[in-house]
Amino acid sequence: MKTILSVLTRRWMLGFLAVLLALPVAFSPFGAQVAAAQSCIVRTDWPLYVVVGGDTLNKIAQRYGTTAGVLASANCLPNINVIYTGQQLRVPPSPVVLTPVPVPPNTVTYNVQISFQRFDNGFMFWRADNGEISVYIGQVNGTTISYPSYSYGLLPDNPVMDGTPAGHIRPAFGIGKVWGNFYNVRSNLGWATTPETGYVTTVTRVGNAFNFILPDGRVVYVDANRNWVTNGSTVPTPVPATPVPSSAVTQTTASYQPFDGGFMIWEAHTGNIVAFYNNGGTLNASYTVYAASQYANLPDNPVIPTPAGRVLPAFGIGKVWGNYFEVRNNLGWALTPEQGFLATFISGSNSTQSQTCFTLPDGRPVTYVRLSTGVRYWLYSGTCS
Repeated sequence: MKTILSVLTRRWMLGFLAVLLALPVAFSPFGAQVAAAQSCIVRTDWPLYVVVGGDTLNKIAQRYGTTAGVLASANCLPNINVIYTGQQLRVPPSPVVLTPVPVPPNTVTYNVQISFQRFDNGFMFWRADNGEISVYIGQVNGTTISYPSYSYGLLPDNPVMDGTPAGHIRPAFGIGKVWGNFYNVRSNLGWATTPETGYVTTVTRVGNAFNFILPDGRVVYVDANRNWVTNGSTVPTPVPATPVPSSAVTQTTASYQPFDGGFMIWEAHTGNIVAFYNNGGTLNASYTVYAASQYANLPDNPVIPTPAGRVLPAFGIGKVWGNYFEVRNNLGWALTPEQGFLATFISGSNSTQSQTCFTLPDGRPVTYVRLSTGVRYWLYSGTCS
């Protein structure tokens, strides 16, 4: 009797397994995850990282200033908790760590790297520090919605496969996920009009409100209720105490490096290194000039432990940063490696002040002024002329 029952039991189990295996993927409890993984696109535009012993996705994410959800999405990982030694993962380029937001009503200014994309009726951007994607609906004013990485990271890649209108672009990666999976975003923004581009923006927080700079130099102001506005034009040119005619134009090679609290440049034609601090408004955003004679004979930047997601400055900029405490204290750590570019410096002076204007590699014009009283200030200006 036991033998007969055993045979019947085995036959029943084999029959059940055959039926289960014959079911379509759609009926499998893991079908959705498998289908999503098969349709996922890995971010091959990001650099590679090789997993070492003791790594977890969360540890790697913290090291690169992002989240485990963002890394899982970018690498099409079916299980966020499973990685192995030697595995190659894509990680964000030039990661940054966000300066902690202060308790209101304090004010703080910091830099953050974002990926930006324009649409028919607004724009979207992805933050490298926490993976959040923000949606700005409107032309020169409107509302904004934010999507944390966990709210879109495991969603399928942009599922909208309809024909892309002429002159438009189908969004991809994280921005594409939010645009394609949230109908309210898609219906309000329309289609993308430019490719996704990366740049470092400057954010200024005052309590629960903040503002930041767009790639074209305009400033976006966001209130505590997440309504936003921009004046629709570029940042105005600073108004000097006395008009200064442009009397000298110099084109030269230069180097640029962004930091948590500002940026530094090296000017080849003078050898000067200038540290620009994001420490206030128009007349409080200060800068310091270091002549070659002040740093050339100093020791190289001492090799000290560099925080995850930061860059140790080198060469002349590294000497100034490493040997002058006030520079290091005001700027914090570098966000990206030093970048060389061709700069045009337009300078002018009179009996009361001198000023110089130049354009950063990302296209933002900067004007810095020195008054005869010794006061120095700088700001992003509308144009250099």
